[in-house]
Amino acid sequence: MKKLYLENTKLLELKGTIQENLELYTSKESWLGKELNITASNLLQLKVTNTKNRSADDLDNAIRLYSAYKDLPYTLASDQNYWTLLTHTEYWQFMRERWPIEEAQGDPVEFIKTRYFFGQKGMYRNGLSRLWWYVELTYDKELDDPYKYTKLLLEDQDLAGQTIENKFLSRNKVAMRALFEMLEYVEKLQEEGTIHILTGKQRRNLVRDIAKYFNLSGAVEMWDILSPTEAFDKLTQWVHLYLKKIGAYDSLLTMSY
Repeated sequence: MKKLYLENTKLLELKGTIQENLELYTSKESWLGKELNITASNLLQLKVTNTKNRSADDLDNAIRLYSAYKDLPYTLASDQNYWTLLTHTEYWQFMRERWPIEEAQGDPVEFIKTRYFFGQKGMYRNGLSRLWWYVELTYDKELDDPYKYTKLLLEDQDLAGQTIENKFLSRNKVAMRALFEMLEYVEKLQEEGTIHILTGKQRRNLVRDIAKYFNLSGAVEMWDILSPTEAFDKLTQWVHLYLKKIGAYDSLLTMSY
């Protein structure tokens, strides 16, 4: 694993001259890599196989990145200088394929700040660090498939964004695991016909409202002192009331909750 680090003076210079350098961000070659004599080799072979769905390979790329950088300390994993150098050099070709500024929606300068540096959402939207954090927050070595929750997370980009950008969830693995177990539980209720199939909007709202519940209840009761079973049971009680409130249960069914 290469441990590269961008000097702070250079970071400030680059971030302050994005507007002037816009054309450079359309270059096939890493202009910063050339300047710093760093070869943009895409060491881990991160890829984009479908330009019509650029997020399709996020899971595979996230696992590749995390597997290689698994021992990365949090001080670097949350450091803008570290990831900025990687987005501009080692993984330039991948960044150009995954986050081409030609397809930026809105202000291209803000797009570059967000994906190539750290924007308002910090490490959770940077084109590379987001992949590392997706796995770091969901990896569970105790499971038969340690990437089980990573896969569940990245089935839905909206869910992924809501989860890692939520300040409480992103810092609490007990709450995070309870969320994923709950989503599996809701899927089971749908398959059994216990509740109606939730529409895409209803599912997104469910995730958003669970996140809000975690945030509100987290201020009163620390989730990290609960066991996984206690956390799941606590969330189950809330979710059943929530599903009843939105009319997800068939009117012919009676509930004991």
